[in-house]
Amino acid sequence: MTSLRSFLYRFYIYRLLTSEGFVYPILTVHALAQGLDLAGVGLAAGTFFLGTLVGEIPTGYIGDRLGRRNGLALGAALVSVTHVGFALADSLAGFILCWSFWGVAATFRSGSTDAWLYDTLVDAEATSRYTNVRGQSTSVFYVAAAVTALCGGLLYESWAVLPFAAAAAMTTLGGLVVLTLPEPDAHTSAEGFSPSEAVDALTTVLTTSQLRIFVVISAVVLAVPETIEVFVQPVALSVGFTPTLLGPLYAGLMIAAAVGSALAAPIAERLGIGAWFTLGAAGLAGVLLLASTLPVVAVLVFFVSRSANTVSDTLGSTYLNNRLDSQGRATALSGVSMIQALIFVLARSTGGALAEVTTPMTALAVLGMFATFTVLLIRALVDPFESQTAMSLPLR
Repeated sequence: MTSLRSFLYRFYIYRLLTSEGFVYPILTVHALAQGLDLAGVGLAAGTFFLGTLVGEIPTGYIGDRLGRRNGLALGAALVSVTHVGFALADSLAGFILCWSFWGVAATFRSGSTDAWLYDTLVDAEATSRYTNVRGQSTSVFYVAAAVTALCGGLLYESWAVLPFAAAAAMTTLGGLVVLTLPEPDAHTSAEGFSPSEAVDALTTVLTTSQLRIFVVISAVVLAVPETIEVFVQPVALSVGFTPTLLGPLYAGLMIAAAVGSALAAPIAERLGIGAWFTLGAAGLAGVLLLASTLPVVAVLVFFVSRSANTVSDTLGSTYLNNRLDSQGRATALSGVSMIQALIFVLARSTGGALAEVTTPMTALAVLGMFATFTVLLIRALVDPFESQTAMSLPLR
């Protein structure tokens, strides 16, 4: 138990250092300052998920074949390079390149982070702690992002390059920390993970009815807050925020995300994962509809969205990890992320186009209502939450 505590502390430090909060308050502002319009920002930001589509399966396979720890370290290095690229970008093409490369770099940790944590808990016979530990680590991530976001706007107004340089340096340190973590026995005991076994891992996600349906539901639900992120900065600027004030705003948003992550375990216990993915989507759609008619509450909606997003993300990870075997876990989770990324690309591109012809909040309200209707329709036809008993599906 002492070893597990030590590993988790270092894992929390890794999550802290890879929070990238310096760039969150100013990334859209920076793109707009370089001549992009809202449609261009929506398009460029959407290519982040095209990058994940390209990178998820290869990087998930690397995580299973060469080790999750090494994949996480490589991902940190590539994300650092991405931030340098953002500092230099000055055209739509440049931002598309940076956002898409960021998507590829992020895939090195999208499946491997959860896979490393779950398998480490398997080794310690403590998988029942997964939702709680995962929620705590995500809270650490967002608290660190909040603190660094406070500085992001100030650094940007001093020199536009500084927030990106700070994020690159901090992420590099995170990569060095993760190299001190062990590779879980649950993973290293399975030698020679082959391409055919990777195909089996992906096939399990695509052909298992409950998993396939849940992945679609989770993607539709998560696509709404993911699209909201594109419009936080322009909406905030339109109601009187300055780049300097965006730092405190994003700090508050990160704290809201941390609160949501901490609440995930209690929500799962009291409400259930299935109920959350329905009621959470409907609740977010409701506040977006309100904000589309009362713009004064628009900024408050962003706080609700951040909290709801981390609850959905944490509970979705729990649902999936409880149903996947260790061998191929990172590959399977990367496959899930790939499917989600495709829906996120469509949502962000559609949201940007709708915002140009209406308003950002109207576009988001439409997406929120569409997501709610989709979840209700799918659950009426085939409900993946009918039996929520944890099970491990073999991937070989």
